[in-house]
This record gives sequence, structure tokens and C-alpha cells, in this order.
Amino acid sequence: MGKLLISSTYLMLILSCVESCFLLRSLYVIVPEIIPAGYQVAKVETVGCDAKSVQLTVKDPSLTIKSNGAVVALTSVSVGEGGRTFSVSAQDNSGLERKMEVHLVRSTMPKRHRRGQGSLNRSKRPACRFPTSVVENYEGNYPILLEKLVSEPSASHDMYFTIEGEGVDTYPTGVFSMDTDTGDLFLLKAVDREEFPAYNFVVRAFDKHTNVELEEKFPLSVFVDDVNDNAPEFVGPLHFTVPEHCSAGTVVGVVSATDRDDIYTDHVKIKYTLVSGSDMFTIHPETGVITTTSNTLDRELKDNHVVTVKIQDMNGAPNGLFATSTATIALSDINDNPPTFMKSSYNVTVQEDESEKLLLRIPVQDKDLINTSNWMSKFVITKGNENGNFRIVTDPQTDEGLLYISKPLDYEKTNDVQLQITAQNVASLNGSSATWQSIPVNVNVEKVDAGSVSFGLLGIMTMLCPVVLLLMLFLLLAFFCLTKREKLQLNEPGNTGRIPLISNIEVPGDSAVRN
Repeated sequence: MGKLLISSTYLMLILSCVESCFLLRSLYVIVPEIIPAGYQVAKVETVGCDAKSVQLTVKDPSLTIKSNGAVVALTSVSVGEGGRTFSVSAQDNSGLERKMEVHLVRSTMPKRHRRGQGSLNRSKRPACRFPTSVVENYEGNYPILLEKLVSEPSASHDMYFTIEGEGVDTYPTGVFSMDTDTGDLFLLKAVDREEFPAYNFVVRAFDKHTNVELEEKFPLSVFVDDVNDNAPEFVGPLHFTVPEHCSAGTVVGVVSATDRDDIYTDHVKIKYTLVSGSDMFTIHPETGVITTTSNTLDRELKDNHVVTVKIQDMNGAPNGLFATSTATIALSDINDNPPTFMKSSYNVTVQEDESEKLLLRIPVQDKDLINTSNWMSKFVITKGNENGNFRIVTDPQTDEGLLYISKPLDYEKTNDVQLQITAQNVASLNGSSATWQSIPVNVNVEKVDAGSVSFGLLGIMTMLCPVVLLLMLFLLLAFFCLTKREKLQLNEPGNTGRIPLISNIEVPGDSAVRN
């Protein structure tokens, strides 16, 4: 009668300096239903630990662990159908504690044939998984023995084994192999957990003489234990915006990061820190949320702040891998600066009969963001315009105030007008104790004499009209004389003083002029 067992072998792996003292995460061991006292249940191997100072402890009062890693039963131990699990811890001078979960699986070997039977009968049993594990990126010598399938040979037949699945005959091929005679499972080359975190394949047992399969297909899994070989990476843009003069504690944005290592290890526990910019900002070490630490951020002094962010795995431990990047924090503008006048006052003169005339251009300055409502000015006459003689508008090109006289003034009623002009913005003031500024504008009114002629367009036309008429008459007379001179001739026979006409002269409107 043949029996098929899984017994754990012990893989000694030399890790890089990233890990100091290392244990495999888990170990599965097949044991009898009743483990007698003194029975060696398993053997735990450590890697990279200080052999002289390492302390091994087992968390099960029925078991003890020796300095060489052998786990031995102190009393008789019963293993139920659900198995039994305990943990082993290893700690050396580095202070880091590593833990391994050891799973005891009860052996339930079915009988393959009874005595006296001439043929081999197949016995059904539930398919089980007995996973083992390997460490990624191992740089030692290959092949490495991972597991050993042990057959208890009987007088009737011997066994051989086959293996198929991931890492054997399906992608990625050439990772594992098995000795068909002994059932030894070998790792042939280094594996990458980030590429394949686990390999699943099937082991089959056959009678060497009859080629009859002795067992149901036996599924086997090999898990790849993670080492910290991936530094964290930033995810998403690192450009944020916050209003200037915002209160301390205002959220600026969130820095996001990821790590390709095993999510169940400290290899992906990322700590966020600010390498620069901590005078104005802070970052939460676990969430990556950036907040302000001051309310003195002023866009007019500095509109962009660049901070350096560091992300480090192993929760920021010195042996953790890290990356750095710069984050840009832009300050958005608020209307914290009112427009200011270039001069403290203005004087202007206007004649009493003038209207719709531009009297004054009033320039202003504003420190807020140009061409925004926080920068654009509007002007108001706050005093002196009770009768509505003036108006003021904003030049859209220069942002100046344009003061106009809109209705004529009467010198006899007032010869001097005191205006007050206030400069405001389109947007209301925000986040500032400043107020709108005002300046005085003195308007002097000049008197116009009653007898003086006002040479407007109509007056000029009135004066020129007689001159034009006289000029036209003169031209007409000259034309007349030039065209009729050959018809005039003096014929004085004696000293009579008379001038006779020798021919008729035609006059417009008359047929003839007779002698």
C-alpha cells in the first residue's frame, strides 16, 4: 500500500541588506492526528539574523522551540480536522521582530488497495492545498529544493510523479521542476512577486509498473514572499491652489503615492514629510494632506511656493526606500488691495457755459491681479455733485477715471466747486482692514462776458455769409465785362460829351436796348 505525504523542507535564503532578520511568512506541516510528546513538529530557519543573539519563541504552551529552530511537542497534542496553528517569533540585536505562522495539517491518508485484491482501487479524497513560499529576488545558487513528496513504498508497486501548471509548462515556464522519482520540487531561478505573487500547479502520482494514477490530482501553491524592492511612487499632479491670506489649517491639497510591494507588509506603509517649505505648510505623515501653518501668505509678495515632498516606505524607517518630488502651491488673488491715487488732489478750470467736456484724467494703481475684478477700478463722486453737473467714468483701456462736466455751471451762483472722488474696485474688499480712498478735486468756474461774441459754428457762418455774397457779385460782374467788351466802342464826332452805342447790348431779361 502506498501513501503520499507532504513534508516541509527548509529553504535558506540570503536576503539583501533591505531586510535584517527574516522569517518566511508561513509554514505548512502535515502531522499525525495525535502528536506524541517529544515529536519534532517542524524546524524554523532564520535568514540574516545574528545567530548568537537571536531569540526564538513559540506561542503555544504545548510546544517548545530549541535554539536550532526545532519545534518539539512537550505533551501529547491532538490535531483536529481543521488543523492547528501557532506562531513563531524571531528577534535579534537589531530590535526588529519577525513572525511566522506555522499551520499543522492533520494527515488523512486513504488506502489505495486491500490485501488479496489483484488490482489497484482508486480512493477518493477531498482536494487540499498545502502552500509553500519562496522569497523573491533570491541571488543564491539554483536550483533550490522547496518541497519533498515522500512515498511510503509497498511491496506491490513504486510511484513516480508529474507536475503541470504555472511556472512549469505554462507562462512563465522554466521556474519550477520536479524529480519524477522522489517528488522533490525545485525552484530553478529567481522570481518577482510584483510579476507573479503566486504559482499554482498540479502534482500527480502514478504506479511505475502499471502507469495507473494513484491519487487524485494534488493542487499545490507556491507563494512569493515580498522583499522591499520597490520605492514608493507619486501618483497624480503636484500642483495646488489656495487663496492668499487664508487661515492657518486650510487644506491645500493631497499628495498621493503608491508602492508595488505587498500590501500586507510595512513595505507599503508610506510616511509623508516636507523636506522644504515647512515654514508655511505642513503635511500629514499618513494621509499626505498639505495644510497651511500661517495666515500670512501674500500673493503680492510671492505668488507661488515650491515645497519638496518626501515619501518613504517602512513607515519612514531608516531602511525604508524613498522618493522626493516638488509640489507647486499657487496663491489665488483676493481683493486685499484698494486702488490708490497718484496725487493727493487735483485742480481744474471750466467756463460757465461749457458742457460735455472732459475736464480731468485721474490715474490709480492697484497691486491685485491685473485685468480681474479685484484690479479694475470704478470711480464715484461722493461729494459736491448734488446738482448733477459732473459725471465720472472709467477708461476701459487705461483704468483711469474720466471726469466730465455734463451740465453748464453759472458763475453768478457758484464760482468754485469742491468735489470728492472715491476710487473703488468692481469687487468688494476682502481680507484687509484697508478702505476705499478718496481725493478732493477743486473746480474753478470762469465767467464769460455778456457782450463778447461766442464764435461757434453758427456765428462763424453768419459772419462769412455777406463776404461770400459780395465775392460772388464781383466775380459775376467781371465775367460780364470780359464777355461783352467787344460790343462797346466810343465814337465821339465832336466835343459834345456824349457816348453813342454803335450796336445793341443784350441784357438778360430784356430783348434789346435801343438807341
